[in-house]
Amino acid sequence: MKKKSIALLMVLTLATGALAGCGRGGDAQTPAPTQDGGAASADGGYKVGYSMPARDQFQTSMEKAIQAKAEAEGIEISILDAAGDVSTQISHVQTWEADGYDAVIVGLCNNDSAADVLAAAGDMKVVFVNRQPSLDVLQNGKVVYVGTDETLYGTEQGNYLANIFKSEGKTDVNIAIFMGELGLDNVTKRTQSAKDALAANGINATYVENTAMWDRMKAMDLFSQMMNTGDVYDAVICNNDEMALGVIEAMQTSGDKQIICPVVGIDATDVGCAAVKEGTMACSVFQDPVAQGEGTILCALGLLNGTPVDGLVDNYYNIRPQLVTRDNVDEFIK
Repeated sequence: MKKKSIALLMVLTLATGALAGCGRGGDAQTPAPTQDGGAASADGGYKVGYSMPARDQFQTSMEKAIQAKAEAEGIEISILDAAGDVSTQISHVQTWEADGYDAVIVGLCNNDSAADVLAAAGDMKVVFVNRQPSLDVLQNGKVVYVGTDETLYGTEQGNYLANIFKSEGKTDVNIAIFMGELGLDNVTKRTQSAKDALAANGINATYVENTAMWDRMKAMDLFSQMMNTGDVYDAVICNNDEMALGVIEAMQTSGDKQIICPVVGIDATDVGCAAVKEGTMACSVFQDPVAQGEGTILCALGLLNGTPVDGLVDNYYNIRPQLVTRDNVDEFIK
């Protein structure tokens, strides 16, 4: 009787262990949630963090592209918004380094903070995106940049406006410029390259410059005040579509509610393209958020796997911009 009891106990123990093993197997196939609500890779793939500089329509589009491409590649992705604060961004990178992440993607809050980001990153691979650091910080197998030569955006705007002025017989013009955050590398390059392109086309321009911090409402308020002075402008150049849309809204809600001069933007966002199609925005310059977002993941994988990446030359993954006008805007509308 004693032997039968022992045998029965052993059978029950083995059955319980088998059931427990099945339970563990089921849990292992359920991915753990990531910080942004996505799913971690179930096969123990790479862990990558993305610190975005601040949230706007363009940055949100790029964020979605990064997340989708990461998940498609089996990468666990954590996404945080630095809200324009450099110290917050450095904290993001330090946290991921301490948590054993393999790589970080960083849209710099300030171009001059690249060295601090690299110090915080330790042994992690680093992909800078959209806001170009000094190219001196790029390193083979360690640090790359994904983005566009910022001077090309302003050049496209300047050439476009120069053609309009020439067709109207104008050589001396007054132009308002609405800039993003002062001191940022992309703001300086976009603004100066537009001026350079106009000058190269023989246009003598007098400029009135304001910063609206990339923001539509700020641009609307500023341009409303400018129109109240009675000054006349031949064009308005904006560093992004959001500010261009703000200028357009100011025109449409003041005076005779007409578009009084060409307004040009950068990004070709969905709302920017809609404005180009309806004729209220003269042109935009397409900055491809999907290509940039997907490019960061391709470059991160190349660095982590030690494999070459198509399009990565001298640690620079360069994406050319495209001029968007009423003639071709349908190609850019999703």
